Amino acid sequence: MSNTHKMSQIYDQVTAFVDQSLGAVLQKSASRTGYVDLESAIASSRTLLEKFRDKTHEDIRELRELSEWETFTIAFYGETNAGKSTLIETLRILLGDSEKLATQQKFQTLAKELHIDAESLIALEKSVQQLQAQLTESQRHADSLAKQLLNEENQQHAHLTALIATIANKRKNLSIWQKLVHLFKKLDEEKALPAQEQALAQLKISQKAKLESIASEPLRIQSKLDACKSDLAKVESTFEQLIPLQDGLIIGNGRSDFTLQSHAYHFAAEGQKFQLVDVPGIEGDEKQVMSAIDASVKKAHAVFYVTRNATPPGSGSDGQEGTIDKIKRQLGKQTEVWAIFNKSATNPQVLQGQSLINQNDAVGLAEMGKSLTASLGTETYKGHLCVSGMPAFLASASCFVPNNPHVRNREKFLLAMEADEILQRSGMNAFLQFLRSDLCQNFKAKILTANLKKVRSCLQDGIVHLNQARDNFANAAQKLEAQQKSAASQIDGLLAGTSQKLKSECHDELNSKKTSMRTAIYGYIDNEPSNDDFKEYLTVEIDQLKTSMGVDLEARFATVFKSFTSEAEAIIQKNQKNVSEILHYTIDDPFSSLKLSFNTDFKMDNGINVIALISSLGGAAALVWASFLASNPVGWSTAAVLGAVGLVFSFYKAVRSFFSSEYKKEQQRKSADENLDKVFEKLTEMLDSNLDSASAKINEALLETKTKMRIPYEQSINTKVALEDIASKMAVLREKLVPKQSTNVAARTSTPATAPAIV
Repeated sequence: MSNTHKMSQIYDQVTAFVDQSLGAVLQKSASRTGYVDLESAIASSRTLLEKFRDKTHEDIRELRELSEWETFTIAFYGETNAGKSTLIETLRILLGDSEKLATQQKFQTLAKELHIDAESLIALEKSVQQLQAQLTESQRHADSLAKQLLNEENQQHAHLTALIATIANKRKNLSIWQKLVHLFKKLDEEKALPAQEQALAQLKISQKAKLESIASEPLRIQSKLDACKSDLAKVESTFEQLIPLQDGLIIGNGRSDFTLQSHAYHFAAEGQKFQLVDVPGIEGDEKQVMSAIDASVKKAHAVFYVTRNATPPGSGSDGQEGTIDKIKRQLGKQTEVWAIFNKSATNPQVLQGQSLINQNDAVGLAEMGKSLTASLGTETYKGHLCVSGMPAFLASASCFVPNNPHVRNREKFLLAMEADEILQRSGMNAFLQFLRSDLCQNFKAKILTANLKKVRSCLQDGIVHLNQARDNFANAAQKLEAQQKSAASQIDGLLAGTSQKLKSECHDELNSKKTSMRTAIYGYIDNEPSNDDFKEYLTVEIDQLKTSMGVDLEARFATVFKSFTSEAEAIIQKNQKNVSEILHYTIDDPFSSLKLSFNTDFKMDNGINVIALISSLGGAAALVWASFLASNPVGWSTAAVLGAVGLVFSFYKAVRSFFSSEYKKEQQRKSADENLDKVFEKLTEMLDSNLDSASAKINEALLETKTKMRIPYEQSINTKVALEDIASKMAVLREKLVPKQSTNVAARTSTPATAPAIV
């Protein structure tokens, strides 16, 4: 069984352990509560845990795919133009990378076949430069002579034009006699004109010949220049075959997009197998290379953070992630991170001091060490190395086409010191010794330790996220419980106030009804009815209370209850708003700040159905009112009241004739008062009893309402407990993932560390 296959069993064990631990929590939380809303809450927390499980599976799968178990892997990590590729190319040459050796051999062989040498190229380039200068000078001289000849011709032509004008002017001014004379005799100027015309013609012929002679010289030089350029182009065209084989081809040109993919270079030195990975630069926005960077650092067992600045890595601003933030995020799971200060050196004088770094560099590197230690921890950050990559590359490289800019730089450094001295002074020899003797020793133990730490870090990330989520839900539960108690207290106070107000309103109605009845009866008595008529009238009036009293009390009850339902709805709606805000600011916002790489999709009931609540309260009140009006053992009716109290009439019939009319009316009023007092006292008693019953039944409805308002709290507590349980189990698993031998022990023995057993 290969080491890779054996070690990959760790990932299977971790995945199985996570499934078992999470399954136990989910099974525990899946017990039926019999309460629909709480079941929904449990389902939400289960969804969150399942998503976390899926995320953990994905992380473990990625580690399985990216982890390297056979070859010790070192990633060169840093910003663009830090010199990562320069260092790697130099190491490829000095360590004899098989791919590099083969490429150099192809270069040298092809160079011989093409008969390319620097001397020929230099001679051709010089010839081109000289001919270009000669052509420029010849063209300048030709232009000067042509201008001179043209001036001479223009002067001769001007003289001839002036002579012709003189002849014309003289002939114009001749007298008639002079004109007759000069028909047979020419003017002196006319005699000279043919000679002048012939001289101009001869001059033009002469000038043309001279111009042709002048123009021939630049043409001759141009012809030689074209031929020389053709020879140079032929030489340079052969370079096209050599350019892909040159040393330093992987070295960037400063563009942020030069290296977009990681590339690994394999080595074997003193029995140690290792590979160097050239990682794309971490820019301000490295979206297009993010996957390559992540894959490289996850594969690596050690990382070199390469920088040209002897200063702490920069921090971010305005929401942008700084270099130190990226280092902490991308390298925090490593077991071994070294900083390499790649000192820039474009002049040999940089290497001629007592030390490669100066005092300012030393101070800056000390500060950088503090910053990296604070971000990565003392167990991860190991220290820094100093090297000057470009001089070391120039000293070790040999395969360049003659026009490569590196050729002149190489000559500049080699004129100042020997190649071996450059490698020594640049720190490259010390770096090579560090790779061979320190970094790659006991690589099998380092591979195991590094890969196990990545799994542990993966689990630790999960534990941190779970605990942060747990704290969010615990904080939310505390606030939600306080909110629920406050809302419940307000509802209780509202019910108590409403009950008192309802009783007061109903008592007012009874008193009002009693007063109006007394007034009406007194009015009837003033008509001096007989006692029998009075008795019949009083009985009818009280019996009519069955309809009139019920309607009037119902109106009072409806007004009070409308106010109650409106205030109850306001309390509940405010509670819903407060619950929503608590959930948002205590759970939603912190969840987003966790920057989890998975969507929690966690949904909570943030209140209760107000319409359903008011409907249930209205239904309870309707039942109470129906009970209040109906004729049943616990209800109220005029017949029940009359049956309970009985009307009393105590008139003195035997002697009534001896008394005055006023006395009879006084006795009838007294009888009316006694009967009304008895009837309304009983009405008040039975009304209070039924109002108490109404309050009790409404309170029963409110108990369910207050229970529903507690659901968000119950949901938060349930989720908090589930998160806490799985985090605890993950912590147990994390502690199991340590090698049986520590790295220090493994370093003192040739026996590789073995994988842990997870039970």
